[in-house]
Amino acid sequence: MTQRQAEDETHPSSAELFTRAVALLTTQGDLRVWSVIISIFGDLALNRDDVITGALLTRLTTLMGLKPEAVRVALFRLRRDGWITSRKSGRSSAYRLTDMGFGETQAARARIYAPSLPEPESWQLLVSRPMVQAARAQDEKTLQEQGFHVVGPGIYLGASDLPAGDDFLAIDGQITRLPDWLRVSMPPEGLEQGFADLCARLRDLTSLLDGAPAALDATERATLRVLIVHHWRRLLLRQPDLPDRFFPDGWPGVACRARVMGLLEQLDRPSLASLQDSPG
Repeated sequence: MTQRQAEDETHPSSAELFTRAVALLTTQGDLRVWSVIISIFGDLALNRDDVITGALLTRLTTLMGLKPEAVRVALFRLRRDGWITSRKSGRSSAYRLTDMGFGETQAARARIYAPSLPEPESWQLLVSRPMVQAARAQDEKTLQEQGFHVVGPGIYLGASDLPAGDDFLAIDGQITRLPDWLRVSMPPEGLEQGFADLCARLRDLTSLLDGAPAALDATERATLRVLIVHHWRRLLLRQPDLPDRFFPDGWPGVACRARVMGLLEQLDRPSLASLQDSPG
């Protein structure tokens, strides 16, 4: 190998760099197209009335290796399920989040982009009255929607400012001890491995981008951002919305968050207007 070949191998071209970066984020074949489109809107459509053109969606999804027919099916599903609306102007289409879709993406934004999870000033512990399992399951569903977490049968933990029904014994105060059995029980099964796998991919991506010989263009940056956010969002929203100390020592979600935040800072978000004006 000549010195020039060695340098080319060490410093790939911008196109090669982007291809390798996308491969790191797509080779496991775990992209659900409708969910990727939600990630596109969540990362790029920051304002209520932001519109994403069909041309931009096509450019981004093509760079991710998604098939056009799969994208069409996903857009149909998202319209049917009330996530997006569309309008046509001639042969061009444009898409916008519905009120419901925008509300859902905004609700998740604070968790997805937060560098850390703040701890409430005070907690409340709720204890329910004795009841049959079916009734308790309904209570759990309602309380979880309000932000509480199940710590045992009929026992729920949440911030002190969350609403609690009159039928619950409520205790407000500080948490003085978190036992290991509780910390181990918090993450759903399989989530630890998911975070560990993503963290490894993001570590490799960080190393790859640190050696970039040239800046990626706006569309390439947006593509990588969306893929990072997509993978992170899928795992994070399965994890209870609790500070890091509620999870086992060495919980890979902590390192994964740091990787995500570092990469999103490096791959600064292009404006939606600049992306839609870009040729493609």
